[in-house]
Amino acid sequence: MDFSNLNAFEWCSWIPNKCNIFGWRAEMGRIPTASALRKRNIQIADSLCVLCESAEENVDHLFSGCIFASRLWQHISTWCKVPNIFVFSFKDLLDLHNFVGLSGKKKEIFYGLMIIVCWCIWRARNSFKFQNKKARMEGIIGEVKVLGFLWAKSRAKLHNSLDQFKTFTIAESEHPVSE
Repeated sequence: MDFSNLNAFEWCSWIPNKCNIFGWRAEMGRIPTASALRKRNIQIADSLCVLCESAEENVDHLFSGCIFASRLWQHISTWCKVPNIFVFSFKDLLDLHNFVGLSGKKKEIFYGLMIIVCWCIWRARNSFKFQNKKARMEGIIGEVKVLGFLWAKSRAKLHNSLDQFKTFTIAESEHPVSE
């Protein structure tokens, strides 16, 4: 068997395991989106994306094709001072940190933020689907910044203040986040 075309999920050392496991499962298409549930012969009332209601909900649509996600990625690209984020798949999101011109700690933090944003989109989707709470862009952006800061501060030994993190001013240290 040839396994050369298989991509291994790149574990991010500074975010919680629940986010890494979520990213790993999403990359394999193993999160319970409407499309995935229908493939397993589970009857669902509506297979449209709850965030935009314009396409069938699957991993690639939810995180890259959905207009709500696209707007969120534009906010994230502005905040992180990287070129506008245009991706076509979830795997593109996971590879993005290699192509935005960041290095060192900023690159590691940016990669973790990509997974955190997807985690927050998924949580917003679930809140709408199961609790009828409408997703708010400002709420998700705030959640990403707070979770990113708290986790980076405690797990990546980030030496920045919250105000610095909110402007994505990441100080390079002598020790990268992961080797």
